[in-house]
Amino acid sequence: MTTIIKGKGCQIDASIQILGEGDILLGDNVRIGEHVTINVSEILTIGPRSVIGDYATIEGRDIGLGTEFWSDRYVTIGGGSCMEEKSRLKIGYWGHLGQSVFINTARSIEIGNEVGLGTATKLYTHGAYLSFLDGFPVDYGPITIGNRVWIPGATVLPGVTIGSDTVVGVGSVVTKSLPPGCLAMGIPARVIKENAYPQKLTDKRVQIMVFLMNFNNHIAKIEAEYLETIDAIVVTQQEGETVFNLKEQKIEGNANRLSERLRNELRRYGVRFKSYVEEDQYRSWNSKQRGIVKKEMI
Repeated sequence: MTTIIKGKGCQIDASIQILGEGDILLGDNVRIGEHVTINVSEILTIGPRSVIGDYATIEGRDIGLGTEFWSDRYVTIGGGSCMEEKSRLKIGYWGHLGQSVFINTARSIEIGNEVGLGTATKLYTHGAYLSFLDGFPVDYGPITIGNRVWIPGATVLPGVTIGSDTVVGVGSVVTKSLPPGCLAMGIPARVIKENAYPQKLTDKRVQIMVFLMNFNNHIAKIEAEYLETIDAIVVTQQEGETVFNLKEQKIEGNANRLSERLRNELRRYGVRFKSYVEEDQYRSWNSKQRGIVKKEMI
């Protein structure tokens, strides 16, 4: 029998369908959309403030989705052989799955923190149809993806490891492992530039100032404080001061409509913060919220 343990503030649409017998553990303020199907034989854990989009399917044995995981509509986790003994999926914090992403978990998949899989990206841990006895290709293998990786609209085949800080070009097919920090693209994907990321930007101050000029309005004072490079963005309103600490990736002070607009706009540029809103104040993540939610936290 399935056991569902929910944190505070969870929102689950009435149309959700639960088929498996595994436990379901939800962190605080998790939202699960319309017509979602969940079928796990062992356990599904979803970290705090995560969102499961409409018409998603989540199937497998052992699935863990980290803090502030987000998925769009029609995402599928599972696929063929997803109930086999070696099936497993772990995604760290700030995982992002665009619309119609497909993750096949016939074998284990380990995905690090701040990894984005763009619309229609596909991860396959097995490929087989015609008989291997007649020489046809049959392939099973795990997939490992490091931290801070962007894979928009690409396909990753079994047995591949993708290093941290890597970007894969749209429409690529990744058949072999990729080193950390590279830009790769093509069919099959090949390394276009080694050690491409992260880059040390000499004009970071100019870029942020231009960003703020485009964002700014007349109802607040927004400043940038910096020495050699900008370390913080300060928003001042009648309610008080809000500090966006870019170096430490956290926000301190009052939360209001403007500060949330700024946070969301920075997110669109890939700048994220380990902070959340509680009672109109920004709170920092605690150590338990950085990875996969555990049963004892809920």
